[in-house]
Amino acid sequence: MRRLLLYLSLASLLAVMAILTAAAPPPAGMDLPSYTADGKLKRPAGFRNWVFAGASLGLSYAEVSNQAPPGRMHNVYLQPEAYQHYLKTGTFPEKTMFALVLYEPRQKESISKHGYFSGKLSAVEIAVKDSERFEEGWAYFDFGAETKEAAEPFPKDRCFACHHQNGQVDNVFVQ
Repeated sequence: MRRLLLYLSLASLLAVMAILTAAAPPPAGMDLPSYTADGKLKRPAGFRNWVFAGASLGLSYAEVSNQAPPGRMHNVYLQPEAYQHYLKTGTFPEKTMFALVLYEPRQKESISKHGYFSGKLSAVEIAVKDSERFEEGWAYFDFGAETKEAAEPFPKDRCFACHHQNGQVDNVFVQ
């Protein structure tokens, strides 16, 4: 009898652990990533209407930047449903997408005398959490200046490795 209770306790514990560590399904109504027949990510529509998560100017992970100061402007957006899920749980659900929208900085145009503002769009990059499709769980894509309708993932050593090593929560720089 004790062995049976011990077995049932272990089985229950393992079942609870599996539930807690499994990736949460996407929330109802969330836009899901869409792929072409050959596996490329289709550029999501309406990403500029997602939740604005943050901005930076001149951010780079390279030791030496090849950009003239102040560097490009970065705006980060994520789906409203993924954001709400993160606020409630501290994790991002499956099928979460982030959009990194990069602009060339502009200044001293029109009546502007100081500071910088967004100029020409230089790139749209999308991060996708899709454990069914990507062994590592996340993949990263570059659509250029919105000219590409679909994109292949970056090689794993380009974005994934750094995000995996340095992203505070689930490959994401929330710190």
